[in-house]
Amino acid sequence: MRQRVARCGLALACGLLASGAWAQGAVLDFEDLGCARSQDSCEVDDQYMAHGFALRHVPGVDEPMATGLMAVVPAWKSNKKGRVALSIRSCGAQASLMANDNSSFGVASIELAEMNGEGPVSVVFVGQRDDGTEVRQTMSLDGKPGWQKFTFNSGFRKLASLQWTQGDCLTVQPHLVDNIELLVAGGKP
Repeated sequence: MRQRVARCGLALACGLLASGAWAQGAVLDFEDLGCARSQDSCEVDDQYMAHGFALRHVPGVDEPMATGLMAVVPAWKSNKKGRVALSIRSCGAQASLMANDNSSFGVASIELAEMNGEGPVSVVFVGQRDDGTEVRQTMSLDGKPGWQKFTFNSGFRKLASLQWTQGDCLTVQPHLVDNIELLVAGGKP
């Protein structure tokens, strides 16, 4: 009986791998940024690393001085659920997410909020896939203070990287990011 159960479990695992199944890997929630618990906000430098992933600040083309990432405190006026979130500190700068070991990953969802509680805010996510192709998805916030959860389409699998740009602060307002739900191939976190 045990042997049959073991073979069935192995067959299921092999089937998941062969079918290209994806499972939840990690959630980047930024709660480990302790500086945001004791300050209004705090610099995170040019990158945030957790769970085998790196989220990096990429300066904008016209950015005179690169300023990096910023942790936003739970008391921030538009942070309605009272948690630590992350923001790109410069208008027009990019964020780039990759696995530390350059392995393929997917992204299932992300939570976004207007940084200062006003809109319009639209964020374009661009995924660079392992095969060199590109996928895009625009997520438009409702212009009201508070968090909104967005789901990525199934094209956001087998990614080498994921990028998005902070608003230009004139026509598109800046945003906050939290709870980036990452996916791994074969169901292995």
